[in-house]
Amino acid sequence: MTLLTGIATVVVLLLIAVALLPSKKRDSNSTTGPTLNPFEGFNRSINLREQQLREESEAIASEYKRRSNEAWLDDVSIKASELLKTPAKPMSRKS
Repeated sequence: MTLLTGIATVVVLLLIAVALLPSKKRDSNSTTGPTLNPFEGFNRSINLREQQLREESEAIASEYKRRSNEAWLDDVSIKASELLKTPAKPMSRKS
């Protein structure tokens, strides 16, 4: 009788374990809807951050270029006025 009770207990425990296991998808190409990617939002936020950094770096580069051109024009103006012996015209600054 103890052997029969032990076997019945093992069978019941196996049935409970199988019932608690998550069911596997039988058809991986099912048309139940779009597959959700848990990292999709993360990738999108990285792409937005990369775009923001790219825009900021382009703005910094264009400002640096504008300032360097302005400084170069001031320097050329001063050197030209020294060579031509005429008073240098100050550059009108746009801020």
